[in-house]
Amino acid sequence: MNSHLNVFKTYTKENRVYQLENDLTRAFAICMQEDSLFFHEILKFIFDNTNHFLELFDDLESKNSIEISIQRDASSITEFEKIYAISLSESIMNDNHFWNQNHENLYDPICDIVIQINNVAIIIETKRNGVDCTSQLYNQVYNICRKNNIPREEMKKMISPLDLNWPKLMNIAVKVYSFENSTGIPNRFLSDFISLVKGHNFRWLPEPAIVSLSAASNKSIGRRIESVITEMDKSEKFNKINYTDRLGLQLNKAWAREILFNISKTGSLIIAIYPGNTKAQGESIFYKNPEFPDNVILNGKSYCLNKQYHVKFSGQSYLTGLWFSQTDLKNELYTKDNFRKYAGRRKRDLHWDAVSTLFDECFNDSYNWKANCSWESKIIKSNRTQFDLSFGYELTIEIPFSELKRIDTVKADLSGLMSLIDSSYEQLKNIIV
Repeated sequence: MNSHLNVFKTYTKENRVYQLENDLTRAFAICMQEDSLFFHEILKFIFDNTNHFLELFDDLESKNSIEISIQRDASSITEFEKIYAISLSESIMNDNHFWNQNHENLYDPICDIVIQINNVAIIIETKRNGVDCTSQLYNQVYNICRKNNIPREEMKKMISPLDLNWPKLMNIAVKVYSFENSTGIPNRFLSDFISLVKGHNFRWLPEPAIVSLSAASNKSIGRRIESVITEMDKSEKFNKINYTDRLGLQLNKAWAREILFNISKTGSLIIAIYPGNTKAQGESIFYKNPEFPDNVILNGKSYCLNKQYHVKFSGQSYLTGLWFSQTDLKNELYTKDNFRKYAGRRKRDLHWDAVSTLFDECFNDSYNWKANCSWESKIIKSNRTQFDLSFGYELTIEIPFSELKRIDTVKADLSGLMSLIDSSYEQLKNIIV
């Protein structure tokens, strides 16, 4: 799915500072409304070490009145016996800090998020960064109490200040989504909320540096690399590809459109590019015989550039393909004449037999090309009347897990990995002159 379809993300790459704060607030509120398990875990966190959770939800037949709202006037909050004042920021709030506030302006402030469950009111003030919102939160609660004629001496008994902060919140969100995903019922709203937050500040998510991981932690390593790509996407130089089935950067060359990143079973980072992945891209290659270097230099270190040939069959999407090396050929396949004669749209009645004959003539008997691409099941016995054929390459660079560990040692610092990927981008975009 295209990442622009995130339900909380507008179709722009601009950093809309104040709108972002509103987007984060709204997204959090909607997730609590649309994901019962997430809301349950948030309430458990807020009501921890109190009896409120049991009082509200311990009775099977209890009928609680629950309302979640955003941008609500303080004067509209009434009929409560308890207030939880929640700070959601990077700045840490504690009880003493809250009660030491003396900001008591008399007005009708607007509360970012208000949750009312029976006679319990939860007031949440959100900030997109490390701004200390304690004074603002205190003044909101003060005016709510004043409006409801609650004496100052009663306020401390009625109000419980609580620091949530973004890392704590995202730790809850990630655990809930991981559980939902494991049971086969992932929540779209929570997934998009996590993506929105990660795009704003990856440091808020429970994501360790690679130095803390094992080589078998493929998904965790992959999430770390995704954070790198997301951070690079914020600059003018890079654009993240907008698909959920692959991670990469747009290349915008005539002969290739993207650079892809994957994690191997051994924890290595595989950086891949596919020149000539379509006939149009092949036009930029087959006017001459391209030559690729054996090695590339990334951040001063030499890495082997692995090359394979890649023949791709596609229709509306990818169908099947062949990966092979020069040793699998008995006759030259990638020639200018073969490209012009066979690449592009191939009709069943007119061209398929000729394609089969070409491959029979070019591949060694030891390389069973029909079995390798499932020719019979995916092509011949399909209902298709045509396919698109391209003659391309697969070029890959493997960065060992040990090198990733050496580079990425601090959770809050992606600069080492960003430099590595920037260097690979510079090398691969000029791999064909």
